[in-house]
Amino acid sequence: MVAITSIEIEGFRSFQRLRCDDLAQVNLVVGANNSGKTALLEAIEAVASRDSPFVLYRASVDRNEFSRRVDDKESRREGAQIELDVRHWFHGHRLDDGVAFRLRTTGRLGLELIKAVRRVGHSDPRPPFAGGRLLLGESRPGVPVAELPLTPDGLLGAGAPSTFLTFGQRLSPPVGFVTTDRLTPRALARLWTNVVLTPGEDRTLEALRLIDPSIDRLAISESDSTIARVLQRGAQGPVPLGTLGEGVSRALALALQLALCKGGVLLIDEIENGLHWSVMPRIWRFLVETARTLDVQVFASTHSKDWLEGLADLHRTDPTLTADVAVHRLEAGRETPVRFDAAGIADYVAMELEAR
Repeated sequence: MVAITSIEIEGFRSFQRLRCDDLAQVNLVVGANNSGKTALLEAIEAVASRDSPFVLYRASVDRNEFSRRVDDKESRREGAQIELDVRHWFHGHRLDDGVAFRLRTTGRLGLELIKAVRRVGHSDPRPPFAGGRLLLGESRPGVPVAELPLTPDGLLGAGAPSTFLTFGQRLSPPVGFVTTDRLTPRALARLWTNVVLTPGEDRTLEALRLIDPSIDRLAISESDSTIARVLQRGAQGPVPLGTLGEGVSRALALALQLALCKGGVLLIDEIENGLHWSVMPRIWRFLVETARTLDVQVFASTHSKDWLEGLADLHRTDPTLTADVAVHRLEAGRETPVRFDAAGIADYVAMELEAR
């Protein structure tokens, strides 16, 4: 049984209401711009991160929904304190007494998360909550409601991003999120440290060889200057990872996150970034086989038809493997996505090619 078989969303970001059923081991989310692909991934990340005190913090930083504290002496350093503009978490982008969103999943991870805003009454005696100020509350079944004060401008103090950007990997089960941005050498080094000398190291090198078969070894060191180097077969010495192109870096990020999310959930935004259409059937195979082996439920978004064609190619060569894949098409204003299995996608691709 997959970890999450369905998710129901109410009042979250662009969704007034959305319900996704029949979720598979590997799920591809497609749709036009502003249909809510990234928001759906963030909703799953939020509700699955049940033991995290930083729910949605990473998403807000990735969307630039924050400001730096003007009185912070460390404001120009990596450990700068920030404040999140949490109004964007709620449908309609507004904060007021009673505004809330609710996320609920079924399956092995049957979970629920509610975040709601309330205004403190002027007669409320509980310090440090000042009368008339807004509080942001979080509730989950069986857990006491936790409330945090918002600033007069509706901002939430969040500390330094370095404390929470990769916190999901520490959860049990782990939750990972691969963003559209290329990982910094320091971020790669932190991921690599938890994979090196484990079975995940060999699987990571396997993923890199899907892009460049000549890759023999990988080394990432974190010191004063973090450097990732790759040794290619027959080469006299290693070369910096960046010289091999964006595709190798993207495959590395995907493989590391898969290895670290064993038994958990991995979200991938715009999975096609940096990858040429010719490698997509191979990446599809690696993704599905690894998700099966490590029991990782994957949710990935894309706006590339190449990924659908790559899935169709994989289905034609190995239909038993693609039985674990579902495609969900979001449409703005529609409360349920349109679901396709891999066979349906293969038929669609074949018909489109015949029509050309």
